[in-house]
Amino acid sequence: MFARINSVQAETDKLAGLVGFAEEQFPEVREAPGFKGFYLLADRQSGKVVSISLWDSDDDLRRFEARGAHVREEASSDLNIAPTPVDIYEVVLQA
Repeated sequence: MFARINSVQAETDKLAGLVGFAEEQFPEVREAPGFKGFYLLADRQSGKVVSISLWDSDDDLRRFEARGAHVREEASSDLNIAPTPVDIYEVVLQA
């Protein structure tokens, strides 16, 4: 399994908009081949937000990445949040 992790710094008053945006995108993401799960983590005091998506394989994740880049650009534009790089990890232990 592979994880795609992205973190952004948002103004705290934009967190609700970011959550709403993620909820709108989720049905399409859920249908992507190899998709295993998604987490959106937020520190409401600092405005730091981390998203984690899980994928069956590196190939599944890479096939979705073009769409993921589009979603990040859209969120950046709609919510005025600076785009940030994505990190990809292999999940080597799951408990």
